[in-house]
Amino acid sequence: MYYEHAVYMEPNSLQIVNANSDRTITVDEEALRCILTKNEIKDRYLSIISIAGVFRQGKSFLLNFLLRYLRIKYLEMRDVTDWLKAEDGPLKGFSWSSGSKRHTTGIHMWSEVFLTEKPTGEKIAIILIDTQGAFDHQTTFEDCARIFAFSTLISSVQIFNVMRSIKQYDLTHLQCFGGYGSMMTNCMSVPFQNLCFLVRDWACPYEKPYGAEGGNAYLQEVFDSSEKEVKDQIENLKGLFSEMSCFLLPYPGRIVDASDTFDGNLNDIDEVFKIQVKEFVTNLLSPENVLLKTISGHRVKAEELLCYIHEYSNILKGDSLPKIDTIFKATVEAQHKLASSQAFKSYKKNMDFECRRSPRGWTIEDLYQRHASNKKKAVDFYSKVKKIDDTAVYDKYLIELKHSMDAEFQHYRKINDEKVRQYEESKRKLEERINSTRREMAGGSGMSTLGTGEKVGLAAGVIGGALALAFGASKLFNHKGSNE
Repeated sequence: MYYEHAVYMEPNSLQIVNANSDRTITVDEEALRCILTKNEIKDRYLSIISIAGVFRQGKSFLLNFLLRYLRIKYLEMRDVTDWLKAEDGPLKGFSWSSGSKRHTTGIHMWSEVFLTEKPTGEKIAIILIDTQGAFDHQTTFEDCARIFAFSTLISSVQIFNVMRSIKQYDLTHLQCFGGYGSMMTNCMSVPFQNLCFLVRDWACPYEKPYGAEGGNAYLQEVFDSSEKEVKDQIENLKGLFSEMSCFLLPYPGRIVDASDTFDGNLNDIDEVFKIQVKEFVTNLLSPENVLLKTISGHRVKAEELLCYIHEYSNILKGDSLPKIDTIFKATVEAQHKLASSQAFKSYKKNMDFECRRSPRGWTIEDLYQRHASNKKKAVDFYSKVKKIDDTAVYDKYLIELKHSMDAEFQHYRKINDEKVRQYEESKRKLEERINSTRREMAGGSGMSTLGTGEKVGLAAGVIGGALALAFGASKLFNHKGSNE
């Protein structure tokens, strides 16, 4: 695990969700915070790529192709015309293993976040997520459902990994959260973003060619099924995901599939597979194609995602599946909480600016007037932020926002009072010094013994005191602002 002040650690796969033996899940919010709140990441929009599907079907292996591209393109800034050269070393990153037993448990996030900018100007951070394989004979259906739901809720693209063809039980697996999706659809169009069926080991390239073109033709064929149950499932999925696509990948080769010594050496992977996986990854991760994470139409920044994750984890960690509307309510709660937090920050920023404007401090009437004005601006900000309508939740966080601003005003008042006191004290001392100087000059005593240079020095000291009085007090708020 990373800690904020820990020594540098090699990028690795961090488990952010754990499926416990008592049929509950635990979210490691500390690990997430260490990734998402870094200064270079926290204010960027996100693109989150997740992969899910049945266990032991090469999900972690595939993610390492994505990692290879991201490192060369966005870290090393190299040409990606040919990013799968064997001389760059074997695939590495997410751990995988041969055999029949599950390897990944829970949900893992790659600790290294890749920064880029879309052609439209948005600064984004790309994150990869690996999920535990479903139906591994050790995990209950409810556990599989929770893990799939969690990864789909927080991802912008969910890659659904299937072998050889899209089967009805694959559609059934996807439907397990249809109830949540239907509830959420009523208020926010579709609950989830993009779903990509990645068909592995496609064996009929003579019918449908490998790649996106053949995949989408195959997906349309599935959609056109005459079976009523399948048609109902497809219609349900269309209400859950804003977009669905398909990509057909060939068999990677016997060494990859059947050898327990395969270590990621690219020379051991079939050339046709490498050609197609290059197309798939490039289409997914090139800057112009990267899909931003949105929740109910709101583009989500890294630090904001923590709020959503906290709310989702609260309703997914019980020992039974949550009621149909709980994920929807968690989304509503998170959106209003974020809007309230952002509005409070805007209030503090405006009040800091106002207080720095007056080096001698405001009268209590003036200070309260500025508090009232900035409080109204913050309330307007909170009202205008795009979020799902819910009067009760809106009122709850509006009341909290107003209470927080009133409490913060008392803090500003104390600082302002201290600034006024310091100003008045400095003014009093300066006046005493000026009056003393005047008396000495009027009486002639003492001044007659001073040379011209000493008289000039005394006058400069008086002027310097006045300047310090006029400008020095503002340091109080400047110091406060530096600690916010």
